[in-house]
Amino acid sequence: MDTLPRRTQALGALGGGALAAFCLTLVNRYTGAYANLPTVGSVPSHFLSLVYLAALLAALLLLARGAAQLKQSTPFLLLVGLACALPMGGVLLANYWHFPSSLALSLTANNLFLPIGAVLVGSAIGRIIKHPNTLLAASGFAIFFDLVVVGMGTVAQVLKSNSNIISAVSVGAGGNVPVPPWAKSVPLVSAVTIGPADVLFLAMFLAAVAQLPRLKPEWALSLGRTVRWMYALLLAALVLVETTSLPVPALVPMGLAVLIANVRHGAFTKQEKRDLWIGAVFAILCSFGIVAYGKFFAAKTAQAAPQGRVPKWGWQTGIVRETGERFVATVLPEMPIAQAGIKPGDVIESLNGIKTATLQRDEDLLKVLDASEKTGLTIRLRRLGEKKPLDVRVTLP
Repeated sequence: MDTLPRRTQALGALGGGALAAFCLTLVNRYTGAYANLPTVGSVPSHFLSLVYLAALLAALLLLARGAAQLKQSTPFLLLVGLACALPMGGVLLANYWHFPSSLALSLTANNLFLPIGAVLVGSAIGRIIKHPNTLLAASGFAIFFDLVVVGMGTVAQVLKSNSNIISAVSVGAGGNVPVPPWAKSVPLVSAVTIGPADVLFLAMFLAAVAQLPRLKPEWALSLGRTVRWMYALLLAALVLVETTSLPVPALVPMGLAVLIANVRHGAFTKQEKRDLWIGAVFAILCSFGIVAYGKFFAAKTAQAAPQGRVPKWGWQTGIVRETGERFVATVLPEMPIAQAGIKPGDVIESLNGIKTATLQRDEDLLKVLDASEKTGLTIRLRRLGEKKPLDVRVTLP
């Protein structure tokens, strides 16, 4: 008789968590259009960001916990999870081929459908774990691999390159640059990223903790205790990222939470300890490959990306997803763009009279910039708080 209420509770947590997280992302994106936000980097700004992140983390944990307690079959969860990821695939393909995508699709693909898909796939993967020792070993290796990937591997290189891939797939927080999501708005949080992989692993760990006691009663792992530790450690990590901009890998606090909450249930035999050492050596060898590939990826990115002619003009531009226009992502001090008073977050309407919505390809942008090296560049831009567009003239020395 208690099966139906538990299923209803799991579905309610899944739907409620997803809806709460989505609504919070709208608050993050559009609050700046209706309220005067504190100066970025100020104490009030950090406080507002942390209140938002604490609420978003609670919603994502509720979402992951609901997925972990579902009774549906593993193939069903995988299929539905992959289906929920399809809208995000459509957005990425549209960006790649420079096709415009609707605002509704852009908002829901990564902030609603993608986290639901990630937790469903993570919950299915978590069911593969059949012993507490496997769970604890997976937690330890997850910590190691995330440190390598985020600290030295591909993710580190993507962060350094200011690629819009990060902001395109992030849930809620949005990206590593101040992307104006609307023509007159800036987000509450721009330095913190919560990727789909973070949500996937969250659900995977919680699903393993939830299903192991059902296999053997003596494996009395505590889902509630694990969730509490995860919330505390992940929130501490978010505080560190928000206040210092350090790229803290999310799997580190997640893995530590699983280990702290459930380590007493581990009982490794001599054979299992030997296997763990073999696995550790294999992980170290893999890490060298990850770092090597990360450097290769960085070199290719540096060759392919014009970066707004950073060495000459002193800026780097990105693309506003909703309008297709260019925006100023980075401004180097003492360079022509900085001396002209242009700031990060400014939306560029036109360059020398050419609408930037038509300059989404890097080659097209380069042609305009190269042609302006001798004659100068006339930039029309929109700035938060300004009612009229600004015309700025920039010349190279």
